[in-house]
Amino acid sequence: MKILLLDPPHQIFAALRMWMPSPGLMALGGYLEREGFDLDILDSTTLKQPWSELEQRLKAGKYDVVGITCQAATFHNDAIHGVRLVRSCLPGAAIIGGGGHFTLNYEMMFGQAPELDFIVMGEGELTFTELLRNLPAANTDTTIPGLAYVKDGEIKTTSGRSQIADLDTLPMPAYHLMDIKNPTYYLHGMGQRMTGISTSRGCGDHCSYCSESQLWQAKWRGRSGALVVQEMEMLNREYNKSLFVFNENSFNQTRKRNEDFLESLGRSGLKCDFWFQSRIKDILRDKDLLPEFKKLGLYEVMLGVESISPAALKNYTKNQSAEQIREAAEILKSHGIMVMTNVMFGDVEDTEETLSAIYDFAAELGDFLVMTLTTPLPGTRYYATCTAEDRIEERDFSKYDFMHPVIKNNAYNGAEILALQKKYLRKYYTRPIIFWKMFFSTNQFIRMAYKLIMRYAYYEARNLEWVQDNFQPVPEEIRRKGILKN
Repeated sequence: MKILLLDPPHQIFAALRMWMPSPGLMALGGYLEREGFDLDILDSTTLKQPWSELEQRLKAGKYDVVGITCQAATFHNDAIHGVRLVRSCLPGAAIIGGGGHFTLNYEMMFGQAPELDFIVMGEGELTFTELLRNLPAANTDTTIPGLAYVKDGEIKTTSGRSQIADLDTLPMPAYHLMDIKNPTYYLHGMGQRMTGISTSRGCGDHCSYCSESQLWQAKWRGRSGALVVQEMEMLNREYNKSLFVFNENSFNQTRKRNEDFLESLGRSGLKCDFWFQSRIKDILRDKDLLPEFKKLGLYEVMLGVESISPAALKNYTKNQSAEQIREAAEILKSHGIMVMTNVMFGDVEDTEETLSAIYDFAAELGDFLVMTLTTPLPGTRYYATCTAEDRIEERDFSKYDFMHPVIKNNAYNGAEILALQKKYLRKYYTRPIIFWKMFFSTNQFIRMAYKLIMRYAYYEARNLEWVQDNFQPVPEEIRRKGILKN
């Protein structure tokens, strides 16, 4: 049996101009390889002519099984087109969807891509492996936990599968099956020494807008700190990586793992830089650990501020106060750690007054402001509420990237919300202090970040659009197979 794990071609997010290999596919690939399966992993976005070369590789590979991932709603159309292309190239292959967007929206995915044979619901390692060992018998009714499939025109689901309790039982992600040195894996302004690394699954919070919380049932599980450091050492040794972006919603959710991580990293002697996202309460709980984090390479923390409006925080089901946010930010800055404040604008009762308040608050506290648009991701409670209240104006999921207006609220339509966001972003990044720090800050990462911002501002001021070098539209013959209706 020959298996392909596939990430279809994507248009890279222009605001960051970055791309990273799928952590889900690498984790699944490492597990399947350990279980003795013959497989390839293909990130089509790294190809020079993504759709054309993908078609060629599918035909040449003669795969028996193709697993397709969809990590986020903004990649919805790519996943559907990918499924269609696989079926046209490999009529007899089993096509299996997986990842958060497939799981949370399995009925929609089957409806738009009837070529799918199965969808793995949630965590993939055990379910995918068991399914492979039972093909083709599983094409009839199956009792394998964690699956959705279609039988006689009816979508069926099996019982849920328990989450893997100990992530340390999983092997190292299969970096060696990816083209890690591909120039597409690049975070604008950080160079090739940067890489993303995923060390945990889920989050313990219940934020209504968060697909990760919904997918992992508001539970957090992390690999031990020692294994995280082993992975960092391997990436440094094999691929010369030394700047690590922990690309998960909450890296530091338990103190025990934080202590284990710091002890292991200190003992390793690895010289590196890294940043992560954090909940406010975890910074406050572990403020005594911050000097050691800083010493070992932590240069920035992204804080999930989202809003200081009580109404918005209630709608987001986010339990934190402005005082707690301020304390966490001040503690980080006192140790020389950059603070990135992430806020969202566009909730039901947001107005320019609430935006002005969060702007003043974030401008005072942070070194770097990320202002996104409130986006109801399909499959979340927030999406269900917006749908019930008829607030959704944009149905094209490719726009669900937190930078395009998707909903209207009580005060504005989507276009007006976008205009206000741009107004306050311009206000923030045209302050004199930004220009001063861009050239004269003693912090190299502040200089790097602000120079990067000025490049974006240049494009914005001249209404220029960044063009992805290897972008290729979906072939017309694949598009013609059906119109996507979300």
